[in-house]
Order: sequence, then structure tokens, then C-alpha cells
Amino acid sequence: MIDPLRLGNVNNDLKTVLDFLGTIGPEVSARVLEIPPDDAARKIRRFAAGGIGDEERREVCTLLQLHPTWVRYLADRVKESRKARIEREDADG
Repeated sequence: MIDPLRLGNVNNDLKTVLDFLGTIGPEVSARVLEIPPDDAARKIRRFAAGGIGDEERREVCTLLQLHPTWVRYLADRVKESRKARIEREDADG
């Protein structure tokens, strides 16, 4: 499960996604990773890092509803983003 103390100021949409990803079973997480097209992938990466505004966040949510196989791509980007942030925090002391 996701450690809420490590999330900091992550917006509610991302917390919802993280909670969902923490509960998915192996039948969902074992699916083949489908990589979105470049423009969608960039938006998803920014969403995962918490660096987008309301309008773009709605676009990403719509994209994920239309392409549920991209949720795995989002999950991987969230993990990368969290890992990088935690490493930066640890380095800063």
C-alpha cells in the first residue's frame, strides 16, 4: 500500500490513482505495457510528477478512461517520480 506520509503535497487526483494502483491485482498489473503516443506520454509524465494544471489534468483523466491500458504506464511514471523525489529529499538531508 502507498505510504501517505511520503506523498507530501500530491494533488487529490494523483492520490486517487495511487490508491487504485495499490489495490490492483496481478491480473491487471501483469498486462503488457502499452506505451501511449508521444504527446499523451508527455502529459502522463507531467501528471505523474504533479506538474500540470486543471485543464491538462482533465485531459489526462479522459485519456486514461479512453485507454485504460495506459494506467500501467502512468503507474510506472508515478513510481519513477516518487523514487526521484525521495532520493532528492534524502540527498538534501
